[in-house]
Amino acid sequence: EVKELREVMEYELETKKKHLAKLQEYFQSDIKDIDSPKYEDNAINALLEMKKVKTEIEQLEYYLQLK
Repeated sequence: EVKELREVMEYELETKKKHLAKLQEYFQSDIKDIDSPKYEDNAINALLEMKKVKTEIEQLEYYLQLK
């Protein structure tokens, strides 16, 4: 049971890391048009999503360190 939970958490961790990489890639490539009327909203939303995913990654890494 514990082993299965650990495997699920490890899978989630890898999934979240890949998601974060995609969010960062999107931010670097797509949020460049500063003249866009939604530039600030898009940038803020992208940054907030990255922050959320980073926090989730940190939590999973912490849980996986517990014995």
